[in-house]
Amino acid sequence: MSMPSSPATDTLSGDALFSDALFSDQWLTLREPADHLARDAQLTHAADRWLTRRATPARPLETQRTLVDLGCGSGSNLRYLAPRLHGTQHWRLIDHDAELLAHARLRCEHLSSADAQPIHLESRHSSLTEAWEHGLQGADLVTASALFDLLTPADVEALADACQNHGCAVLFALSVDGHIRFHDASGAPLFSDDDRFLLAALETHQHRDKGSGPAMGAQASRHLREAFHRRGYHIREATSPWRLGPESLTLAESLLAGWRSALHEQLPQQSSRVDRWHGERLEGLMRDKLTLTVGHKDLFATPMASASGAPA
Repeated sequence: MSMPSSPATDTLSGDALFSDALFSDQWLTLREPADHLARDAQLTHAADRWLTRRATPARPLETQRTLVDLGCGSGSNLRYLAPRLHGTQHWRLIDHDAELLAHARLRCEHLSSADAQPIHLESRHSSLTEAWEHGLQGADLVTASALFDLLTPADVEALADACQNHGCAVLFALSVDGHIRFHDASGAPLFSDDDRFLLAALETHQHRDKGSGPAMGAQASRHLREAFHRRGYHIREATSPWRLGPESLTLAESLLAGWRSALHEQLPQQSSRVDRWHGERLEGLMRDKLTLTVGHKDLFATPMASASGAPA
């Protein structure tokens, strides 16, 4: 979730990746309840079943499974998954931010599995390139959350190659898909000319170079699906939208503030239009006249079966 080595902004989900790790940690904490509520539970169940089926007489379920969390941030993905997966788990947490890694270890050291087995933690202060070159050894499952819209297609290809080489499954959650809608009190979608124009500009902003080339933005889920499909993986996808109402007002306010800043960068000649739209939509949310949906997709992919028919 915070892997880029330089500051960047995920303008659709609002991830602000500043050099100030504390600020980033505050944002990750703010979004965690919405992330956990949005995730597709069936894909987590599928990952749990797949890991369980990997058990053999030589490697029973009591033997720990190795799970790698890319861009782990402060550990939100681990806090969601570990209590929903069975068996002893060894988690390898990878992030470029040493302070966030320390937060993750502190907040996750008390976790146990769905069947009360221990959770072992390992942290690696590493870039993404180092992660897929040297961080996937022995991995059964590679996970990430809210990461890939910040990366490039070449990043996904390199990661897919590494996962194929190691024979591991992947579970990637909360990749933005570009679907954003405000809804009125009756639940009817609103999509004015300003919404259409400014949200399109947000999506363009999201494709800006984050340090290694133009980012995938809302095309990330498509690139992930195609990259792993080409390598013979069996793919399952599900939608995982944020649905932000009165209970999520602080998150929605922060999100709209990030969008406003991004639009000022993208459309410097349209600042008054941006501010007017921002004010109207924020007021609607604060007065409980509007709700906001921000679309994401989750993906679970498993490698080809071995000749015996067992999971690879």
